[in-house]
Amino acid sequence: MTKSEVLKQLAEELELTQTETEDLYDSFVEGLTMLLSNGKGFTLPGLGSFKSEVREEHKSYNPHYEQMMLIPKKRVVHYSQSSTLRDQINEGEDE
Repeated sequence: MTKSEVLKQLAEELELTQTETEDLYDSFVEGLTMLLSNGKGFTLPGLGSFKSEVREEHKSYNPHYEQMMLIPKKRVVHYSQSSTLRDQINEGEDE
């Protein structure tokens, strides 16, 4: 689904205009991004947990140039799905 498809569906379910829904969506994403950029994790019940950490500077081989290169340190996000989500998406898999 694209962002516009998600916003359209949310607007219908929440009985809001698409502009109002987009404002809510953007504020939600901005808030979560701010938490992660500050090194704080969060959990969305039924979906999973998000946390960010700094990946330290390290060396890696670049096959194009056939030499080692230094990868700078950066903040990365890790996601861990909730057991509820895992169980829901795997229902019927055993049949």
